[in-house]
This record gives sequence, C-alpha cells and structure tokens, in this order.
Amino acid sequence: MPSPSDELNELDELADLDRRHLIHPITEFRVHEVKGPRIVTGGEGIRIELADGRSMIDGFSGLFNINVGHGRREIGEAVAVQMQKLAYYPSFWDFSSEPAIRLAERLARLMPEGSELDHFLFTTGGSDANETNFRLARLYHAVRGETSRQKILSRRSGFHGITRAAGSATAIPAYHVFAEPDPLHLNTAAPYCHRCEFGKTPDACALECAEDIETVIAREGAESIAALIAEPILGTGGIVLPPAGYFERLQAICREHGILFILDEVITGFGRTGEWFGMQKFGLQPDLLSLAKGISSGYVPLGAVALRRGVYETIRDDSPRGLPFMGGLTYNNHPTSCAAALANLDIIENEGLVENARTVGDYLLERLHECFGAKALVSEIRGLGMLAAIECTEPGTLDPIDGRPMSFPAAVAKAAFERGLICRALWENVALAPPLCTTREEIDEIVTILAESFEVAERRRESR
Repeated sequence: MPSPSDELNELDELADLDRRHLIHPITEFRVHEVKGPRIVTGGEGIRIELADGRSMIDGFSGLFNINVGHGRREIGEAVAVQMQKLAYYPSFWDFSSEPAIRLAERLARLMPEGSELDHFLFTTGGSDANETNFRLARLYHAVRGETSRQKILSRRSGFHGITRAAGSATAIPAYHVFAEPDPLHLNTAAPYCHRCEFGKTPDACALECAEDIETVIAREGAESIAALIAEPILGTGGIVLPPAGYFERLQAICREHGILFILDEVITGFGRTGEWFGMQKFGLQPDLLSLAKGISSGYVPLGAVALRRGVYETIRDDSPRGLPFMGGLTYNNHPTSCAAALANLDIIENEGLVENARTVGDYLLERLHECFGAKALVSEIRGLGMLAAIECTEPGTLDPIDGRPMSFPAAVAKAAFERGLICRALWENVALAPPLCTTREEIDEIVTILAESFEVAERRRESR
C-alpha cells in the first residue's frame, strides 16, 4: 500500500506534469505555471473530491452540465456494455447503430407537442451543434434559391461556443480581444432588463431589445440573413431571463422576414429550467435546435441538432439530385456517447429530476432573496430552476464594485471555494447552477456557505 509520502510525491509529480504539458481553457498560462492545477479525483452526488483531500460542493454542475450529479454508475455501465459490443463506427452514408437510433426516437418523443422537431444529428458538443445549425440554415435557403442568405444574427451577452462560427455568434467582448468575429455574424440587443441598452425601466418597456432585431434587419436586408440564434436564458452572459413578450415578438420578426430561428438549449435543455426544455417555459417554436451538456450530463462528450420537419423536408426535397448533405463530422451519432445519453435520460425520468429542479430551484431563489436581498452591494437576484445569479454593483448604480470589473464576484467565488463550494463569477454576477438532484438541505448548505463567503469578500474589500 502506498504511504502518505508516496501519494504526496505522486501528486507533486502530476501537478508538475500538468504545468509542463496541459493547457487549460480560461486560464492565464503564466499564472497557472505558478499555481498549478486543482486535481479532481472523484465525485458522488453534488460533491467532488480533490487530490488534496478536500470535498467540494459542485455548485455549478461542472459547466452547467452534470445534471444528474457525479458518480452515476448506471451511465458507466451502459458505456461499458456498448463498448464491448461496438465502441464506434462512423455514421456516414447509411451506416447506423441502435443507440443513435433509439436516442433520436426518444428525443422526438420528449420534444414539446406541436414543435415538429423530429430529425436529429448527434455531435460532440454545443459548439459543433451550433456550427452545424448555421450550415443547415444556409443550406435551407440555398436549396430554395436564396443563396444570398448567409448572415447570422445573435444577441449581445449571448454565448454559443468558441469555434469559428459559433465563437463569432458569441457576443461577449472578452472572447474577441485578439480575433474579430466572422463578418457574416451580426449582433443585436440583449434582453437584459437590469442593464437595458435603451435605458428603459420594466414599466416603460416597449420591447426595444426585440425591435432592435428589426432595425438590424432593415439595415442589412432580410434577403442577406439566414438565421437568428438565441438562448432561452442568457447563460454565460449572466443567467439573464427575457422580459414578458420578448420571444413572442422575436419569433414574429423571424417569421415575417423568412429568417430561421435557431434555439440554443445547450445549457437550458434536459431539466435545467424545471422543464425538459427552456422552450416550454417561453412558448418557443424553433426551426433548428442545438443541444448538449445535460444530454449526457457530461459523462461523455455529446451534442445534438434537431430540425423542424419542414426544414428537413425542404432540404430533402429541394437539394440537387445526387448531392448528399456535406456536413459530416467523424464522431457524429457516436454509438457509445448515445448509449450514455440514454442511460442519463433514464435517470432524469426515473428520479423525477425535472420536477426536482423546478421545486428545489424555487427554494434556491427564495433562500437567495432571504440572505442577499437587503445587501447594499446586491442590485438584482434572478433565476429559474437550477440557474441563479446575484448581480453585484456599486450601490444605486450598475457600475462594478470599486470600479474593478468582476473583482467582487471573483472574491466571493474564491472565498466560497475556500469553504468548500464551487460557484462562478460571471462578469458582475455570482452564479449558481447546482445538479438537478440537489436537495433542499443541500441548498441550505450552499446558501449558508455563500452568505459567509459574501461577508468575507465584503470584509476583505473594506480592509484594503
């Protein structure tokens, strides 16, 4: 049996190898080479274990994605069984596998009634799902003779990935410091009521954020625009919910101008909002749908695109004879990943995790209002299901605290980590996205740690 000193030496070796060879997203290289990694060794339920022996509450579900929690052996067993039969074979041409077929049929049944979303292509994640949907939107218009429809609209504060096209649709400035977005991607206003771009208050709102889409269309010409992409709730942009009537108007504008509506449910899909899909909360009827994250709870990489029947049939019927859909990726419809997703969906259904996300999510929001609603540095608390944000600003303003963008939320997140909770600083927000299996008692634990951490951040700020 290894001695404690042997384990410590192995941990030091791993950390050193990490510094020398492994690149981490959203990490400053020079800082990481000094600090080194936080190595995760295991997980169970809403907790993960670190190599240094600490147990942490995963208050962000990894990256919004570990919906069923950690340590679900049912998914590992499903993966092992499938890999023993057939680990992988490409789905190009007419090759298929049972897990991919079963998953497509199951998703078709899960889609809201009347959505007509019934054809699926499985990808490896959210970025390539969105890339594929941009390609499909342009293809749809091209086979109808509208080859000039190439532009894609997205909203400021929206996040849709970091690959070339998906990254260009991501309208958050930090992602474009050294790389300008593709010029075929255009931004419109964000439905961010707390930070309204038009200076409106809720009682004076005339959905100017939606009407800005009309303004951009008039400027660019509808005949040049293929699609508009939107998240039901702005996720990475700060857990931002749309105002009433916003999506109704957005969809009407798209229909009026023949622009396809792509719904990015990468974060909100599979129970996160307290419904199976965010579209059910807001009455959305997309032409194309992007899914990922909760589809497999992150146990293996998987994403998906869904096509409304009319879009599928147009591409099928109007494409030139003999020309196949030239959109394949090596790991489309991956058998093992699809088997993992099927097991993941079994857990969500059998354990009532969608309903749990709804009821426990309501309790989370209630507790956050109780603990933070009266704090001078808190300007808004918002959320839905297992998504919540505490926006922190200088009192009476929308300015970053002490004029230092993101510094206070980051200080809260740091103090929370020191006390055993992983949350996330999203710009001026402290954000939470716990696994859907989280209990009310665990919410109490999360909020208690967060309240202590907020006070620590306040004291550190005052002592500077």
